[in-house]
Parts: sequence; C-alpha cells; structure tokens
Amino acid sequence: MSRKSWTVFWLAALLLLFVFNGSLLITDSVESNYALTAKEMVVSGDWLSPQIYGQYWFDKPVFFYWLTALGFKIFGFTEFAARFFPSCFGLAGLGLLIWGAKKLFDDKTAFYSGLVLLTSVEFFLISKSVITDAILFFFFSAVLLFFYLGYSTPQKKYYYVMYAGAALATLTKGPIGFLLPGLIIFLFLAVTKSWQELKQMKLCSGTLLFLIIGLPWYLAMISLHGDAFTKTFLGTHNLLRATVSEHPRDNVIYYYTLVNILALFPWSGFLPQCLWQKFRKQGSWQRPDDLTVFLLLWAAIVFVFFQNMATKYITYTYPLLFPAALLLGRYLAVKGSRVFSRGYLLFHGLFYAVLAGAVYWCRFKGIAPVQDEFLVLLTALAGLGLVYAVKSCNKKYLTAAVAAMALFFNLALIPTVAVPLSGLRSGKQLALQLQNKYPEKAEIGLYGEYPTSAVFYSGKKLVKLLPQDEIEGFKPKAFSWSSKNVMPYAELKSYAGVKDNVVVVQRKALQGFMDNADTYLLLAGENKGWYIVQG
Repeated sequence: MSRKSWTVFWLAALLLLFVFNGSLLITDSVESNYALTAKEMVVSGDWLSPQIYGQYWFDKPVFFYWLTALGFKIFGFTEFAARFFPSCFGLAGLGLLIWGAKKLFDDKTAFYSGLVLLTSVEFFLISKSVITDAILFFFFSAVLLFFYLGYSTPQKKYYYVMYAGAALATLTKGPIGFLLPGLIIFLFLAVTKSWQELKQMKLCSGTLLFLIIGLPWYLAMISLHGDAFTKTFLGTHNLLRATVSEHPRDNVIYYYTLVNILALFPWSGFLPQCLWQKFRKQGSWQRPDDLTVFLLLWAAIVFVFFQNMATKYITYTYPLLFPAALLLGRYLAVKGSRVFSRGYLLFHGLFYAVLAGAVYWCRFKGIAPVQDEFLVLLTALAGLGLVYAVKSCNKKYLTAAVAAMALFFNLALIPTVAVPLSGLRSGKQLALQLQNKYPEKAEIGLYGEYPTSAVFYSGKKLVKLLPQDEIEGFKPKAFSWSSKNVMPYAELKSYAGVKDNVVVVQRKALQGFMDNADTYLLLAGENKGWYIVQG
C-alpha cells in the first residue's frame, strides 16, 4: 500500500479514537465505578489498594486503575483524562494488528485487516469507553500473536513477550488473562500435534518472567487484606460471575451471535463466505493451514467460552475481533472487490435503512436524544448502500466506499448520539447543582438508582437511602452479587427525619419515597430526573 494510504489511515484512526473524548460524560454504572476508584487512588495517595466510596474495592486488578489515575494526574479529573488511555490502547491494538499482519502475511493484508478493525462498531465504541476491555484486548492479542510468531519462526525469544503480555493481561482483568490464552494455545498444540514445541517455549524462564511481573500485586493484596481480597475478587468477581448470571435476561444461546454480527459491522456479512473458502476449494474439502487453524481456534474458543459463562456482557467476546480482522483482511486482500456481491450490498444498505427507521422511531417516541444530522446521515448511507446494490457500481471502489461509509457513520455517531446519550446516563448535571446549591454539605442522601458519576463529579458523599424492610437484603454478603453494594447507605425514615438533611429523590422513585419517608420535606430544587428535598 502507498504511503499516502497509510497516512490517511492513521489520521482517520487518530480522529476517530480521540475526537470528542472530552465531551463524552462519565456514565453510570460501569464507567463511573472505574473513574471514581481511580480518582480516589489519586486523592488518597494509595496506589496499591483500589478504593471506592472510601472502602476497599476488589472488583478488578489494579492496572487499569493505575492508567486512569495517571490520566487524572496528567490532565486533571476530566472526561478526556478518563478516556485517554483506553483510546491510546485502542490505537496500540490497531498497531499491533497491522504489525502482526505484516509479519504473518503482507502489507496489503495488514492494511485491509487494519481497515476492518478500525471501522468495526465495537472497536470504535470500546476504544472510547472507560472500561478495561481496550487494554485487555491489547495484552490478550499480544499473548497469542507472539505465541504464534514464536511457534512459526526460529525467533523463540518471541515467547518472552507472550509471557509478559499474559502477566499484564492478568493485572488488567484477572486469571482470565492467562487461562483463556493458555487454553487456546493448548488446544492448538493438541489439534496440530505439536507437543514438541513445548521444549522451545521457554517454560521455566518465561514462567519466572510472568510471576515477576504479575504476582507481586496479588501477593501484596493477600498480605494486606487476606480473605477480604480472595473471597471478593476470586469468589464474587470471578467464580460467581462464571456460575451465577448477574443479568439473567441476557443468558440466551443467541446472545453473542447477535453481539458479534453488530460488533463486526460492516464486515460481518463477509464472514460466512470467508469461512467457507477456508475449508472448501475447487469443489473439495481441505484442511486449513496452521495459521488459519490458529486464528479460527482463537475466535471460536473465545466465543464458546463466554457463551457458556453465566454472566454475559457485550464486551466479553471483544478479543475475537483480532483474529476475525486478520481473517477478513486476508480475504479482502486476496479476493479484492470480487467479494462484494449484490446480496452483501443489499444487506449493507438495509442495515442502515433499518437503523434509520429505528432511530426515527426512538426520536418520535422521545426515547433517545438524536440530532437531525445523524438522521440525515443514516438516511443517506442507507440510500447509498441500496444504490450500490441495485446498480452494482464500479467494484474497484467498493472496499473504500464501504469503509468510508462506516467511518462517517461512527464519527457522526459521537456528537449526534453518543454525547447526548452520555448526558442522560450521567449524574454530572445533578452533581454540579449540588455543588452550587450546597457547597458546605459533604453528605447528601439519595433515594432511587445510585448514580456513582454524581459522586465522581461532586466529590460529595451520597448516602443511599432504603426502607427498613430492604436493608437486610441490600447488605453486602460474600459470594453474592450484593457484595457489590459498597456505597454508604442508611434507613430512609430516620435519615429524612433529621432537620436540614438534604435528600435527592429520583423522579420515578418519588411515590416510593413519599410512602416510606413518613415526614414533611420541602422541595428545594429539580434537575432532569431528580428532585432535591430538604427537612
């Protein structure tokens, strides 16, 4: 590929990953937990034991908190600071993919693989989110990429990078950082009958490197916190997550199939024919080469593993985008524009058309704040896709056209949908009002859904208020999802009955508050979905 093509590519990547990061508010409930924990790390000066609401918090290992706290130290407690390192690691993951594709294939495959990943929906969303997944994606992918480079070349020193990546993945997400890549490597060696490679894998010195990097923090946590760490981190956030669904409604067999069709859009339509040609050639079945087997195992095991876990999150199967992008990039590089069938183009156009219809419906019903510019773009993209399908336009430019359409779609999504939506899912405006109206009050009661982002933005202690009959069920218990309830809480009636206490009440919880407060309170203010009352 030409230098000009690569320059345009990297400029587009920088634009997509960093633009508007300072306008996307910290949202509840996931982003705000990470942001508040990192903020407390900076404020307290304790960079070893993560804390939230002044309580030790063992939801995730420390590495992502370190990165976010470092962002706060550099840029202050801002949205841009919180999103800086996820975007940096998104860019690093893209660079790792391209470098790996050049090593495994060629420059053209590297460009197309990068194009697939850059313009896919999930890469763009996760690389701008205050969550661990962009960082895990980089280290997880490094483990497996450097394993295969060590396996397939005489350069066995690549294995040391594999062990270092596994250690950092473990410091980012926990045991899954080495167990799942280890399972993929084990099954690959079994399928290819390559057990002799174990002698070349630097098992002793590599394991020592893994332990030197990954073990000290865990040993420190066990030494400092003992059972509180092991029961909460390993018990609740690993074993319980795998065996008891946190969100039972999502525990359906088709969950990750739908997630990954959307995650890889606009390229997911190529997957069936890409996979078919890996096994079928010139009318007969064939065994794929070792690299293809490895990439297929990588993607398939990630998919099957998380599909069989009780708790499901949209982001869990994100690591399979790396091998999928390599497979699709190679397919596009070899086949060229011949892959663009009329059926695919019709699927592409109809996807945007259906999405435009859904957005219009949401706008009409007042469900989501969508701006006119996004509606116009969606309609235009749908029309353009359908025109390509009907008229079979010049196929020479189809890859560039599909990529450009996806890039414009993702860029337009940020200011017209993501920014307004983040405002709905964030407690920033409430926090600012509390700061301005009650600058002297360090503690405020809250009834309704708990907005951790309001704590992050206001710096105030928000006490969750509960009716007497709900307190016992709310109390944190070991090996239970209630162990996540570490925010301060109090009994509603006694708290609301104290003179001058300020209470924030969620609008949709107002009736429950009035039924249980059993005291007369004055309305002191209102902010979107919240009432502020005072005794």
